[in-house]
Formats: sequence, C-alpha cells, structure tokens
Amino acid sequence: MGTYLEQNRRIKGVVDVDDVQEVVEVSSVEANIASKRPSSGTAAKQNKKAFITNMQGKKKSVVSAANSSKPIVAMLRRTPEDLVDERRSGCSQSTMESSTKTLEERQYVNMQWALFFYECGIQFNAASSRQFEVAIEASCQYGSGYKPPSAHELREKLLNDCVKETGLLRRQHEAAWKKYGCTLMSDGWSDKRGRHLINFLVNSPEGTFFLELVDASSVCHDGDMIADLLEKRILDVGKENVVQVITDNGANYKKAGHLLMERMPTLYWSPCACHCLDLMLEDIGKLKEFKKPIAGARRVTTFIYRHGRLLSLMRKATGGDLVRPAATRFATAILTLRSLVKNKAALRSLFTSEEWVGNKLAKTQVGLNVQKIILSTEWWSAIEDCLRASTPLLRVL
Repeated sequence: MGTYLEQNRRIKGVVDVDDVQEVVEVSSVEANIASKRPSSGTAAKQNKKAFITNMQGKKKSVVSAANSSKPIVAMLRRTPEDLVDERRSGCSQSTMESSTKTLEERQYVNMQWALFFYECGIQFNAASSRQFEVAIEASCQYGSGYKPPSAHELREKLLNDCVKETGLLRRQHEAAWKKYGCTLMSDGWSDKRGRHLINFLVNSPEGTFFLELVDASSVCHDGDMIADLLEKRILDVGKENVVQVITDNGANYKKAGHLLMERMPTLYWSPCACHCLDLMLEDIGKLKEFKKPIAGARRVTTFIYRHGRLLSLMRKATGGDLVRPAATRFATAILTLRSLVKNKAALRSLFTSEEWVGNKLAKTQVGLNVQKIILSTEWWSAIEDCLRASTPLLRVL
C-alpha cells in the first residue's frame, strides 16, 4: 500500500506543473481510466503515465497557438502569395468552392471589376499585376463583409505601413547582397517638368531593388559629380558587396566609371547594353541613305496627328494608331517606320480618297508635300532598306 501511494504522489507532482485547464483534462482522463482498470491497476497506471508525458510534449505548441491572435483556420490556410505563385506557375487546380460557382456569378464579379477599372481610369495592364491577384485572394480569404480602406488610410497609415514593409524587404535583399554580391545600376531621365532625375537600383539573385531617386537638375553632370553620386550609393549598399556598376554609355558616365574603378579597385564599370544598342540605331539613322526616310516619317506623323479630322480618317483606315517618333529614344523612329510599312496600303488609299481630296488640307503646301511623300515609291523603298539594317538590333533591344 505504501508503494502504491508513493507512485500516485509522484504522478500528481507531475500534473501540478500544468495549468488549470490541463489539470481538469487529466482528471477527467484519470476518472475514465479508473472506471475501466482492474484491481491491480498496472496497465491503467502505465497508460496514464504515457498520456501525461504526451500532454507535456504538446504543451508548448498549444500555448503558442493560444497566444496567437490568428484563428487556427487562418494559421493552417495557405497565404495569398503562395496561392498566386502556384497559379502563375500553371500547377494549380480549381478549388471545390470555385467549381461550384456558375458562369453568371463569375460574370457578375468580373463586371464589377471592369466598372471599377473604367470609372477610375486604371490602365488595363494593371490586371496582370501579381499584387492585384494577391489583393483579390486576400479579400476572398477574409470573407464577406470586408470593408476596403478609405482614402485617408491609403494616404496616411497604410502608406507608412508600406514604407516599413519596404524596409523589411530591403533586409532580404541585403542578405543576398552580402552572400552573392550585387550590381549598382543608374538610369537618368527627364520628367514633364524638365527636371533631370537619376534612378539608382541594385540587382542581385534576389531581384532588383529600387534604392533611391536623386534630383540632379541643379548640378553639372560631369564625370566627377556622377562618380560622387555613385560612390555615395556604393557606400550605402556596402563597398564590399558591390562588384559592378552599370550606367549609360555617355562620355560623362564613362569618365565616372573609370574614376570609380580607380577609387575602388574591387569593382568594375560596364556600359548599359540597351543604351549601346540605341546608340547603334542612332548611328544607322545618321547615314545619308536613311536620313531622308526618317525625316519624312516624322513629317507624315506630325501632320496627321496635328489635325483631328485627318487623324480620325487615318484611324478608320488603319484600324489603330501609328507609332510616333520621340527625341529621347531613337528606337521609336524605327518602330514608326515599321508601323508605316505595315499600314502602307491604308495610308496610300487614304491620301487618294475622296475624303482627302475634298479636305481643305489637301490644298495646302504642307498637305501636298505629305501626299507626295506617301505616294513616293522611292521613299517606301528607302524605309524598307532602313528596316532591313536596323531590325536585327531592334530585336535584341
């Protein structure tokens, strides 16, 4: 009897370390075991010890789940990011819930999203964004009754939260920078207000991370200034992490690249391949044989887009728009030539139609010059020669 009491006392001492809820559960199990065990109680005691040991092993996971603010279903459910990545990989299957929906129900939801895009003037390619799919999946997991954020929340609280998330994202990229090394890239451009801006980005196996935008409108863009800007960003990323710097192929950027390699022998500078290809296309356009057709293309497109009625007739004849050349990227001029050749028959038909003959623009000197260009066989042949010389580079670009 004394041995039996001593064993029971040790078992109760083990149970006392648990919280009140577990004691109640253990007590109920003890009562159940006591009602079924034989007089000797040996097998029942062993079962009870095994049960208590198992409960102690699961205690940490139970306590962590109890302290979590998420429900159990939310912790077991896959994240919207994982579901979207699986869907985009082509390995996902339709869920049981989605397969029970009718085409009318899906059409109704699609119409609501379409109306949202149309009313707010959102670009259609935004629907291809990964974050758009993640947002929809997160809303579906939340369930009916979800109240979207207000304009004030988007402007204040959520914006600040996203900035913090970006900081966390940078930590992930920084780990890759330290492990694999990275490339610092710069891209200069001008906005509608005439400001000269420079983007700084960092590329690594983790992806491309936008580092900073600098307004360089008030400084001289010589090699020393650009080298100082790049060096400051290199020190921000970590001198030991940056193995390469990529910039435009301009003379000032070339000088900046060589200065950086002298200051930091552990890295090397490379010109941007796209910018090099664009410069090659520009050199092709400077050839005497191609200057005339490119200038004629600018004259034709400028004349058409400057007059609304003629522009409407052109869109009706071609079924779309012509690519207009821009001074910033010479490749746009090549794209314009390709568009003109594609719509050659429609344009020649337009400038010989009754609508054009009856238009007062056909009587002006500028209109007559444009008509002469469109109907010139020599001009079209020169365009085709220019395309044959530049298309291989354009494909690479």
